[in-house]
Amino acid sequence: MFGGSLRNYCLLLPPALQLLNFPPQQQPEEEVPRPLVRFEYPSGHQLRLVPRRLRARRAVPDGDASRPQESGNGPNLDVIFMRRCYLMAGLFSTTTAIMAMILSKAIPLGIDLVMPGFICAMVSLLVLFLLSIGTKCRKFYWFSFILAGLFVSLSGMGVILVIWHRNLVYVCIALLAASTVILIFYFAGAWLPKVVLPGEAAILLLIVVFVVASLFVMTMFIFTDKLIYQVVYFFLLAIMLVPTSLYNAQVVHGRRFKLPVYEFVICAVNVYLHFLLFFTAFYYIIWTPIW
Repeated sequence: MFGGSLRNYCLLLPPALQLLNFPPQQQPEEEVPRPLVRFEYPSGHQLRLVPRRLRARRAVPDGDASRPQESGNGPNLDVIFMRRCYLMAGLFSTTTAIMAMILSKAIPLGIDLVMPGFICAMVSLLVLFLLSIGTKCRKFYWFSFILAGLFVSLSGMGVILVIWHRNLVYVCIALLAASTVILIFYFAGAWLPKVVLPGEAAILLLIVVFVVASLFVMTMFIFTDKLIYQVVYFFLLAIMLVPTSLYNAQVVHGRRFKLPVYEFVICAVNVYLHFLLFFTAFYYIIWTPIW
């Protein structure tokens, strides 16, 4: 009964038990070859892939965030700042020099214009104060240009109206002397070693000494009414302008610290202020009844 092949025995099993058997493996069908499609393009048009070089962006310091990035072929940012500063300062000084020569010839000597000149000088100091404290507003060029133009016009007019005996010859001599010393001291501040040039501490000490000495000299001039004290005061002013010009030259040339590009306006105003004060000091030293 149990004889025979194993195949016959499996056929006698119930259908449920036959489901446990693995299904027979089917033979893979033959793959049908697919047609190959080729896209032809004109020989004149070829795709050229050129590798692109990736350059890392140069980090910009916080103080120079408003400056444009340096270019390899163009001038340095310090040179651009210096050129703009000296160009505007030269424009301011030339305008004041022409105005001084015209007014010294046009206004008669007998007219007393001390009070209008004093008012113009005081208003110009107020404008300079607003320009100095407006650090955030100086980023806008229109703000700096308007206040700088007002200061130059009012201060030049005030100094010319205040000076005594507006003689054209003395005015031209004082303008020539002021221009010469400005060129000499700013050239020295740009090229001399920093060891021999004044720093912040030296400038602060000199300002304190100048203020104390000026108060004493002007008090003596008011109570004694002697012109010698007036001459001494303008001598002190001329001496004080020497280290301040040397220090400002270092700032303009970027030797002390770097300034943003928009700060060239306030630096040009400082150069012009030194020129105007040198002119005033030399005029009163040249013209005085004592000589």
